[in-house]
Amino acid sequence: MEDSDFPAIFQAADRSAITGQRRLLRSTGLRLICLVAAAAFGAFSLDAGQVDIAAVIAAASLAFALVIEVYLLTARPDRQWYEARAVAESTKTLAWRYVVAGEPFGHKEHITDHSADLLLLRRFTTIARDLRSFAPIPLSDGDSQVTETMRRLRALPLDERKRQYLEGRIDDQRIWYRRKAALNERRASQWSVTLAALEALGLVAAVLNGAQVLDLDLPGVVGAIGAAGIAWMQTRQHQQLASAYSVAALELGDIVSRAEWPSTEEEWAHFVDEAEEAISREHVLWWASHS
Repeated sequence: MEDSDFPAIFQAADRSAITGQRRLLRSTGLRLICLVAAAAFGAFSLDAGQVDIAAVIAAASLAFALVIEVYLLTARPDRQWYEARAVAESTKTLAWRYVVAGEPFGHKEHITDHSADLLLLRRFTTIARDLRSFAPIPLSDGDSQVTETMRRLRALPLDERKRQYLEGRIDDQRIWYRRKAALNERRASQWSVTLAALEALGLVAAVLNGAQVLDLDLPGVVGAIGAAGIAWMQTRQHQQLASAYSVAALELGDIVSRAEWPSTEEEWAHFVDEAEEAISREHVLWWASHS
């Protein structure tokens, strides 16, 4: 299934989550750069007549950082990101449960297509009613909450639905978790080494200042850069994400090893429920850690 095959509420929430994340990270990064610039230009003087240009730039940087801080506190792109991502993942797991006839959307032997559609729409309505930080505006007038692709896949035989689910959901999600875990682990290590190098540089600069070799507040500048780096790491949470994604990938690996066990519609519906609970668990932990 492509993203366009999922319900309209998923597509709208996914788009809103990407927008909120982009705004948060760009604003936070720019704010930290402004604070570092203020510290750097405040460490020396650059006189031009009766005006200290360095002090003016430092003041302007602080003012700009304050404006960004006000924007972050009022617009709250972080809330938009977190809530929209939670909605997107919740609706995605409901869509997959419906498509492959997992619990609570059993196969048509046990529940009619009309009843399954109605239950799915009610779940979407419940999710939409609880929204606070964004409005899930559809991408186009033709968007549907139950797409033709979803109905077509749901009507397939059990073996074909198994294949679609394992390839399109479990394997795809496991590969994503594994790739993201490795990426975040690598970036966490890179940031740790960079911050350690900055601390060493600050120590050397402090010694040189103490020996009066340097006449510049370089330790203060290095300290500001280090603080900005720590704040950025806390925003991105590379180490926490690496651990969470690794656990999720391992758990999905265990689930894949049991994928051939279900032989009836009831067993398959229960298997899908276990798989989606494992995937949802990581999203619940992510949401809890961010909110």
